[in-house]
Amino acid sequence: MKDIKGYSSKTLKGRNLAWLVATLVLDVLMLLVIAFHTAIDDLTPTRLAVIRASLTALLPIPVLILSSLISSDHKAILVFWRLKHPLPGARAFSVHAPADHRIDLVKLKKNVGEFPVAERDQNSKWYGLYKQVDSDPSVVDSHKNYLLFRDIAAMSLLLVPALPLVLYLSGVDSTRMLVSATWFMGQYLVTAFAARTTGIRFVQNVLAVHASRKVIGSKSAVSKGAAPANERASS
Repeated sequence: MKDIKGYSSKTLKGRNLAWLVATLVLDVLMLLVIAFHTAIDDLTPTRLAVIRASLTALLPIPVLILSSLISSDHKAILVFWRLKHPLPGARAFSVHAPADHRIDLVKLKKNVGEFPVAERDQNSKWYGLYKQVDSDPSVVDSHKNYLLFRDIAAMSLLLVPALPLVLYLSGVDSTRMLVSATWFMGQYLVTAFAARTTGIRFVQNVLAVHASRKVIGSKSAVSKGAAPANERASS
């Protein structure tokens, strides 16, 4: 199995960059058809290959800029639609652990100690538990997927108001502007729900690992407050 030890949030986001670029390449192709009335027949395999190669070379920097315009906390708000304590870790023990049939709550409590009640405390304790198993394959995979869908959702929502302005300045009519904006709104909704699902699964996978075995130092590390509440595994 490929060694995944030491993967940080930045490393996972770097691995997702190719997928983020691929998503924007698809969006550009859709805009060519929807907004600029490019005939599908004109998009021959050769022309598609040229467009894809050109966009793949040009888009990484705009993707990084778009991804950085919104903070991690605000991205979480856009995904979970909660203004206060939006991250799923804030409901790790009260909601998400009981909902996962893989997690034996008795064993989990035995291995990690008492469950906090306040949402801020739940997120802090969950983060400490996450840091102890952050190289577990199931945790890495769900974390990577959450970051990917979350960033696509945030970029899509940014483009909903920005794109019509660009199209207006380009002389595109209002109908095509509306259709284009609808495309990005739909993309936002789909990826936001995907991010919500994978984010919850990410939280549950961490707890499932701790419920299945005793992780050395789990109680002591968490009891000391492994990280401030504003420090996020999903940054």
